[in-house]
Amino acid sequence: MKINFTFETEFGLFSDAITLEDDHTYTSDEIEAMKQERLTNWIEVVTFKPIELSSEEWIEKNGE
Repeated sequence: MKINFTFETEFGLFSDAITLEDDHTYTSDEIEAMKQERLTNWIEVVTFKPIELSSEEWIEKNGE
C-alpha cells in the first residue's frame, strides 16, 4: 500500500509517500503523525542555517 501526500508550505510544495504492508495495523492518526513528522523533518532541512566559525574558532573547536 502506497500513500501519496502533499503539503503546501511557505517554502513550496512538499510531496512524499509512505509505503506500508497491505495488512498494516497503523491507525489513521498514526499515519497522519508519520506524514507530519516527514514534513517537519523536511522543513528543518530547508530552514537549516549553518553556523559560521572564524578560523580561530574552528581551530579551537577542532584542535588544529
